Amino acid sequence: MASILNNIGALGASRQLGITNTGLQQTIQRLTTGSRINKASDDAAGLAISNKLNADIKVAGQGQRNANDAVSYLQVGDGVLDTVTNLLTRAAQLAQQSQTGTVDTVGRTALDAEFQNIIKTIGDIEASTKFNGTSVFGSTLAVAVAGYSTVTVGVSTFNSLTSADVLTSVTGAASAATKITDMITSVSALRGTIGASEQQLSAVSDTLGIQVENFTAAYSQIHDANVADEVVSLSKFQILNQSGISALSKANQSGQSILALLQ
Repeated sequence: MASILNNIGALGASRQLGITNTGLQQTIQRLTTGSRINKASDDAAGLAISNKLNADIKVAGQGQRNANDAVSYLQVGDGVLDTVTNLLTRAAQLAQQSQTGTVDTVGRTALDAEFQNIIKTIGDIEASTKFNGTSVFGSTLAVAVAGYSTVTVGVSTFNSLTSADVLTSVTGAASAATKITDMITSVSALRGTIGASEQQLSAVSDTLGIQVENFTAAYSQIHDANVADEVVSLSKFQILNQSGISALSKANQSGQSILALLQ
């Protein structure tokens, strides 16, 4: 029906052009941000799921960093104990030398001077070795790792030598040698414990890394824009926008034809 008051064709073209413009703007936004979901109305359920996955990614990633930091903490202790082992080996050598009858009093005094320096160095190492301000030896470290029970690691004290241990006599050297041997055994066992804890934390870190990878893949499937699909949509909406503008223009001109009926 020809009507002067209402142009139904133009109204329909205008409505459809608005839908096209909305789709075009959404596609441009997705291509610009790289995200398929930029507001809740884009995909309410997908937004809720992806937000939870994103939190899981962050928490698992932090747990992995916590585990790696704890490994570094243990590596500090292990590295220091390697030096202590070398010092104890030298101390054992000095004690053995002091027990032989070919060494006189002056010689034993010289051996003891070096031995006392070793004792002091080992004591300083045990007391002064720190990681992020926390003493490594004689303390425990609680490691929070996502999805696992808190892992507790620690490096116990190891030094039993004191300034009372001397090499100035055969008897004193023999007594010191026994303590040194026990300390070497103790330090070796301690390093074994550290190594086991490092392996545990490394395994946890690897597992959390796998979780982060899988969570990220799931998050990407839901949240990220498929660029190939969006480019296709962009071309479609650009063509529809141009054709819609042309159609609206034609619809607006249709009223002019009614004037011919009045001539």
